[in-house]
Amino acid sequence: MSSRAVKVLRERIIEWYSAHGDYWLPWRLRSDAWSILLAGVLLRNTTVKQVLGVYSTLIEKYPSPASMETARIEEIKELIRPLGMQHTRAPLLVELAKTITAKYRGVIPCNLEDLLSLPGIGAYTASEILLAACNQPVPLIDRNFIRVVYRVLGFKPKKNNPYKDAEYYALAKKLVPSNIKRAKKFNYGIFDFARKVCKARGPKCVICSLRDICAASLA
Repeated sequence: MSSRAVKVLRERIIEWYSAHGDYWLPWRLRSDAWSILLAGVLLRNTTVKQVLGVYSTLIEKYPSPASMETARIEEIKELIRPLGMQHTRAPLLVELAKTITAKYRGVIPCNLEDLLSLPGIGAYTASEILLAACNQPVPLIDRNFIRVVYRVLGFKPKKNNPYKDAEYYALAKKLVPSNIKRAKKFNYGIFDFARKVCKARGPKCVICSLRDICAASLA
């Protein structure tokens, strides 16, 4: 794995995102931690299209943890019913709001350890809050990120949790630009690129802008 390949991957993903990415998604246009957290919970095991149908209504009705902590769970269930899993998501959202209000005075922390202590919040959602709301250039590692990096650079995590794989996380951090605007473009870009081009099944290698450096393509 050459430093050139790392640099080319980073720059081409950013370029691709500027032209083809879903930068218009409402949660990507926002920078407050509550909006990012809500989107993270709603997007689990759910399609972007489904979340688009309820996100704006939910964030308008409950724009802060304080507005959510006193909400009726049944009302939230009804709002997010189209997504499914409303019986687990709605109580979780209220529990999150209550915890943030009680423990952090309604302000979501910009510290990884504190974020991971919140109910139902894992490393990916915590990292997205750090990136999008706290302006920290951290990597967002999920199966999409892992797939693109493995195919292009031939490197994959050795542990089930890539955030706890020191060697892999170091590479992921190296890929993310230090400039926060570019860091966001790269992270969201690699996610969109994996969904639209470097798919798990039927990847569109013919139109892939990374094919000349892709280890899988050149093998």
